[in-house]
Amino acid sequence: MKHIIKPLLGNGKKVILNGADVVAKNGKNGLNGNGNGIESLARASANAEVAKVKANRSTFVPKVEENRIEVTNHALDDSVDNHLTRKRDTVDVSRPLDELEQVLLKNLEDVGITDANLQFPRRKKGPLGEATTLYRNYGQEWLAKSGRPQKESLYAELDGERFFTDIKDKPAGRLSIRNVRDKLDESIRTGTARDIAIIEQTLDEKDLRTWHRSLKTQRGWEAHHLNMIKLISNIVNGMEAEGRTAIYKHLGRRYNLFTGNSVFNKVNLPPDIHDWVHAEMDRIGINYRKIKFDKNTPIKQRMKYIKDYARKMDEIQRFIYKKMSQRPSVASKLN
Repeated sequence: MKHIIKPLLGNGKKVILNGADVVAKNGKNGLNGNGNGIESLARASANAEVAKVKANRSTFVPKVEENRIEVTNHALDDSVDNHLTRKRDTVDVSRPLDELEQVLLKNLEDVGITDANLQFPRRKKGPLGEATTLYRNYGQEWLAKSGRPQKESLYAELDGERFFTDIKDKPAGRLSIRNVRDKLDESIRTGTARDIAIIEQTLDEKDLRTWHRSLKTQRGWEAHHLNMIKLISNIVNGMEAEGRTAIYKHLGRRYNLFTGNSVFNKVNLPPDIHDWVHAEMDRIGINYRKIKFDKNTPIKQRMKYIKDYARKMDEIQRFIYKKMSQRPSVASKLN
């Protein structure tokens, strides 16, 4: 068997550095009593590699962070992640202009505005094309006379996108027509604890600018972060920035669990299934409120939690697939 074992050992040099010791332990030519010398060599080599990995893991001890993001105490907001789900009616502005005008006037009448003129002043064609004048003047009338928040006015819908009248100049009361998704992607930088956490957890910066445009959420559905922002923040709470980033990368590389506004961390769901998913997560023990990590939490405890969390997230993925595949509209696309 020498002509077989010798090449496996790299002629005693590189392939298995401790090959001589293994051969000595397993008898002449590396064969044990059952004639499984090659198998023994392979097993010994694998065990050596496992030992190296364990040794490398055990040496990583995060430093105590001085200026960390305090997310644990701020993770109290249970609102749906996607702001598009706010109940706000829309109007299809691709319809004939005379019909559009009547719909907008009726909406203004419902809030007590009966003297509106949506034909003037004439506006330059904007994102809504010919409908720009009517919708912009509608927004202006709402702002000036309704006494209600602008967010209660109608969205304009065109080619699957939604638009709204945004206050461009408060002192002058001037409005502009803006795309809802652009506004939401921009608002991620407002500086709240949640926004800061999303920015940090998103490893690819361009994903911050495209979250609401990637895998567009159809009307009536909701966008769901597979790996909840609050939960991931609590897992890394108390670690320094370098350690937190290492955890985000580890989740993606080891478990295919991506964080922040990564497009791989997004799934669109009907509202009822979205609620069921969160209820199922609570049922199987995925609850950010129960994670009480701080600067004194050892890395081994975090890694143990992550391993268990990854296993439970596999269950959630199967749960989502099961519920979604039961929907006729979804099942028809799976067959």
